[in-house]
Amino acid sequence: MQKIRSISPRYALFRAPTKNRGSGFKKTLQGRARMKGGYILPEIKKDTAAILTDKNIGKEFRKIKKMFAGIEDESKKELVFKIIEEVAFQKVAMKAARQEMIENGLQTETKNASQKFIKENPAVATYDRYARSYTSNMKQLIELLPPKEKKTVSRLAELRDDD
Repeated sequence: MQKIRSISPRYALFRAPTKNRGSGFKKTLQGRARMKGGYILPEIKKDTAAILTDKNIGKEFRKIKKMFAGIEDESKKELVFKIIEEVAFQKVAMKAARQEMIENGLQTETKNASQKFIKENPAVATYDRYARSYTSNMKQLIELLPPKEKKTVSRLAELRDDD
């Protein structure tokens, strides 16, 4: 059985070399990575506040709204759009909570005077709460989907059925 070597977190995002290794690379973290045969990819960090914006909520709203273009009853349409607005917000909030869980992990260490204990990251509870309401709202929307338009019967099929 082959032993798996653990990689230092600083070198975890590692890519194969694309050009010749030269001198003078040892001074920086990137340079040391190049000396080992590759380079470090930049970490992608998204700010959770940047995710939860009106622009992103609007994008989600427009994506879902397209499916309900066939509703003709105005009162039903107004109800559906209110639910879509809630669903769009919930989805974006879930993305922000998910990003926070990725950045900070599922558990956090809390200090209380001289005691240290590990508790659940608050983003986990937020994600769970929004996920439950998101699924129930999506079920409501699925029930309110307009029926698909009946396919127009071709002229040849009409002649066959007239017999």
